[in-house]
Amino acid sequence: MRTFPLHMIRLHLAALLVSAEFLGCGNSKTLPGTDAAAVAFDAVGDAPAADVPSEVAGDGLPTPGARGWAIARNVVHIHSTYSHDACDGYIDNFPGQVSATCLDELRVALCESGLDVAFLTDHPSHMKEFGFDKLLQIRTDKGDTAVGPPGKPHANVIHCPKGEVLPAHDVVVTVGYEGTHNMAIAIHEHFADGKLQGLSFSDKDSKIEDVQKSVAAIHAAKGLSCNAHSEEDDISVQRMVQSGMDCMEVYNTHANFKTIVGMGAAGSKMNLGRVFLLDRLLGPKDKSPDPDLAVLIMLDIQPEAAFTKWQAVNAQRKVAGVIGNDVHQNVVLEPYCGPGGQFEALCDGLVDQYPHLVALLKKGGPVMMADGRRIDDYRRLLRWISNRTLVTPGKPATELAEQTKQAIAAARTWAVYDVLGDPQGLDMAARDKQTGLWVEVGGAASAGSTLYLRVPDVQPMPWAHWTTADAHDPANLPEVSLVLWRIAAGEATAQKVATLSGAPGSLLKVTPDQPGHYHLELRIVPKHLRALMKGLLSAEKGPELVDLEQRWAVGNPIEIKP
Repeated sequence: MRTFPLHMIRLHLAALLVSAEFLGCGNSKTLPGTDAAAVAFDAVGDAPAADVPSEVAGDGLPTPGARGWAIARNVVHIHSTYSHDACDGYIDNFPGQVSATCLDELRVALCESGLDVAFLTDHPSHMKEFGFDKLLQIRTDKGDTAVGPPGKPHANVIHCPKGEVLPAHDVVVTVGYEGTHNMAIAIHEHFADGKLQGLSFSDKDSKIEDVQKSVAAIHAAKGLSCNAHSEEDDISVQRMVQSGMDCMEVYNTHANFKTIVGMGAAGSKMNLGRVFLLDRLLGPKDKSPDPDLAVLIMLDIQPEAAFTKWQAVNAQRKVAGVIGNDVHQNVVLEPYCGPGGQFEALCDGLVDQYPHLVALLKKGGPVMMADGRRIDDYRRLLRWISNRTLVTPGKPATELAEQTKQAIAAARTWAVYDVLGDPQGLDMAARDKQTGLWVEVGGAASAGSTLYLRVPDVQPMPWAHWTTADAHDPANLPEVSLVLWRIAAGEATAQKVATLSGAPGSLLKVTPDQPGHYHLELRIVPKHLRALMKGLLSAEKGPELVDLEQRWAVGNPIEIKP
């Protein structure tokens, strides 16, 4: 059977092993350090954040609920067995067939991730061949509720039973696809013109007129047009502005993975120090860091291009920022270090320092972590990140996908790295100076309006292996800061307006003196995870990973008009 590691990991594994030998990793006790350029955060300008006046407000900001909103958690960019490279390439190995096991694993993971909406985005090469009843994975034997006209479903409500940590709840599944930078979410039907379904949005591949036709076809199918892999060099800010798309990724898990194996933007380098940290996560469970926190080995060196491009696009046109999961459950390695393997002799020089990694490469197969689950397990990755979207409360589950889709189109949404914790209370809204009404993220307020920012409390997600007490431990208090950004028409890059902090639950307010688009970025030094990471360093002799600042959440902008 062919193996399908995560987007060509095999091509770079050989380079990794050879580089390890040349750098002396097989004979030295010193790991290469993290590339300083790779960890730089301030990628949009050299000027430090300005010290602008801000003040602590009273209880001047009602909760989102009091303002008339409910919060729906959703994930964009999920690949099921209907994608050619998902589920270890099952559909490619068995054309026309899908993996029932993989469908069951995804279904369970969706329920155990506490999501409200899951926007599936399978690759169009195969998903176009199947009807929506199949793509939606409707199971009448399990009591699913199909949404849409008889015989033409466009969503599926899975009624999840009570689990180990979550109560019984519903999760709504929709159909979409991901081509090259062309990601449609929550479409209601296949396109009449199949050429437009999956058309590449890359600058070099397609004319802007054809891209605009594809976006129009997505809208005609009642979906949203989103850009996948915004960080890549082959799609420009202007292409995204002119396309008419509705949303774009500010982060993508797969793109972050590429930053440590040298598959990122042009000129990117393999970060061996981070790759070999994986060895610690493969060890015995009682000695290994928490496998569910494995993403921390790369979060602080995530590619910044998606974030900065999104800011630049919003200087010209509102395009919602979303966070992209990009789960495939397809990381499978060949036995490179096994008998007769391509690097059998080379691995012998690494076995003393990296015994668990070498053992994996001797055996081959999925990358199994200390908890007995694969590193790319659906449940694990679906719990790492999500979007928090403001929707109308009290609507039935059958309407939730459409509600969420409309809210994303309005940019009424936040991107959150759930693996670092639940930012309870996180909020930003503007009090319009002229009307006195509250303006949400994605909206626009008159000149002189005040921005209200709520400092969140660090709380565990229901499935986390740490507690509220850990987050409030004086010896390991997480450090939380709020970065306010501004970008305006005619500007190529965003600028930091202020870096603010306050006690959890406190309310800050800023009255901008310039027009522009203002958005909030939440950052955290996750010291509360120290016990679970068991002293895992960013590199030998480097700081612990929990002492490195991470991006925790990104809110969409509020425009302050001239």
